[in-house]
Amino acid sequence: MKNFTYHSTEEKENIEAILRQRKRKLNRQQILAGTILGMIVLVLALYFGYYVMYTEYDGYMHVDENRVRTPFDIYLDSVYVKTGDIVAPGDTLYSYYMLDMLVQSADPNNEPGIVARYRDISLRYETTGQQIKVLRVRIEELKKQIEIEVHNIRFGLSSNAHKLDLERELKESEVRLQALYHELGVLKRMKRETSPVLGRAKDVRTDTTLRAQIYDNVRSESLRGAIAYRLAGDSSIITQVNAPDRMILFEKEEILTKQHLNLEGNNLQVVAYVPVDQINRITNDSRAEVIISDDIVLGAHVAVLGMRTEMIPEHLRSYFNKRNTVLIAIFNLDSGQTVPFWSMTSGLPVKVRVRNSDTWFRKSTPEDYLWFTTGKGVQTPKKLKR
Repeated sequence: MKNFTYHSTEEKENIEAILRQRKRKLNRQQILAGTILGMIVLVLALYFGYYVMYTEYDGYMHVDENRVRTPFDIYLDSVYVKTGDIVAPGDTLYSYYMLDMLVQSADPNNEPGIVARYRDISLRYETTGQQIKVLRVRIEELKKQIEIEVHNIRFGLSSNAHKLDLERELKESEVRLQALYHELGVLKRMKRETSPVLGRAKDVRTDTTLRAQIYDNVRSESLRGAIAYRLAGDSSIITQVNAPDRMILFEKEEILTKQHLNLEGNNLQVVAYVPVDQINRITNDSRAEVIISDDIVLGAHVAVLGMRTEMIPEHLRSYFNKRNTVLIAIFNLDSGQTVPFWSMTSGLPVKVRVRNSDTWFRKSTPEDYLWFTTGKGVQTPKKLKR
């Protein structure tokens, strides 16, 4: 084997330059790898540190709705509000006639059978038309819900079962709509055939037995004093109008929904899901932060802990945890906070963050929980901390 020898000083200098270049490259690679490793370690430290310092619970906003229902059978004359309107106490919501009064005014015993039949068919014709309007709105709503489910399925937020149920309901509604259109056509022909004016020499304007019934002209001069009005009893915002004008509504049917402008009057609360294995991280005197968005964080405190259970929504369930039933914690928002009205929407998903240090190194006291002794009942603490 021949020994390696340098043939010139120039070759030796080239070798040294190559070695220095490789050493610098190796140093850069080591610095880059060290930086990446340090960032990973820092992220993991922050993550586990956050997990040690805080516990986050999934939850949602809860606000009661005021459902305006009719206390008796009525004929709805006009609705004077629409969705989004803000009403003050004393504003008119809708006008109506007592249905019993209308039936008595019609007095079907004093009129020919053909007139009573014509009135009945006319009423059925109007009712069927209103049902068609309501069903068309329902079909449009189902289509929107199906689009939302398709979006949620694409991103793994929902299963296909609910989408299939919506599609089935949509097909049933479309078939029902076709049947109602057919029924409307039949009623229209029957209405024309049973019209008391056809085939009669009598003048409808002079014959009292053939005068228009109350269902055909509820705004007649003789009934102007019978109309009644429903007024708003508080300041609120109209969230939905469910009934169109000129429609018969029976007792306890919903006409519209509204919401107090003072949301505390509608039991504004934050509902949080608390797994049983994390109940030791929250007590009756725990304070929390309600995270609605990156720039909306509200202070809150526990009002009631564990008074009922609920099933975790499907999109929040873990495939590794078979326990989907959790305790419910109710939080009241601290007073003096200013937030957008939209963030107080019922059902809005939120995060509830509790500081773990509040329960570290502390023994449970009667102020922390409500205690129950078998055979004696609940022991109410003398003073609850806030």
